[in-house]
Amino acid sequence: MITLQKIAKSFIGEEIETVAIDEMDLSINKGEFLSILGPSGCGKSTLLNVLGMLDTVNSGEFHFLGQNVSTLAESQRAKLRKQHLGFIFQNFNLIDELSVEQNIELPLYYQKVAKAERKKRVDAVLERVDISHRRHHLPAKLSGGQQQRVAIARAIITEPDLILADEPTGNLDSNNSGQVMALLQQLNREGATIVMVTHAPEHIGFGTRAIELLDGKIVSDRRIGEALKEVSCG
Repeated sequence: MITLQKIAKSFIGEEIETVAIDEMDLSINKGEFLSILGPSGCGKSTLLNVLGMLDTVNSGEFHFLGQNVSTLAESQRAKLRKQHLGFIFQNFNLIDELSVEQNIELPLYYQKVAKAERKKRVDAVLERVDISHRRHHLPAKLSGGQQQRVAIARAIITEPDLILADEPTGNLDSNNSGQVMALLQQLNREGATIVMVTHAPEHIGFGTRAIELLDGKIVSDRRIGEALKEVSCG
């Protein structure tokens, strides 16, 4: 599904250039649940932004579903995002003035899906994430765990090829974190491809593969349940 070839990304400040991704190679297959770990500043969020086509690389190639994203204009990347990607954020990013069902429906509205079909899909996804009883509530009336369930429902309502999750349990207690991770695991078992940035090593067991970054490089790569595979950075 995804192939990154020697991608590099740096940010230039007033006096210093910061390398966020350092000539990285990475392949992600359809159906994987990939966890990305590493200390703050190692390049995790930058990598997720590149995969989400929210940021461009300085060099290298990024292929998604057989298409070289590196050569596309922003309007073309935006079209790919809308058609193929779903995003889950640490801070939920729900719209305060909209109800649960309206927040979930919004991506379908932008895709110009017919009203009857929108209602059908919203009803189904509300049941899937077990939040139907809160469909008319505003986000402020929900717990953190419930808000993240709404955010997950919004991410999957368009049936995306890839779900990108940025610290999805970062603002949740341990009980709600476990529930959200179990839901993501179930989505993966049903066929969703998921890439998740996390600071919680205990959550990688919900996925199928984990990589660790350091200074913009992949320093370890393993299938869950297998021995750690060290990656040479030389």
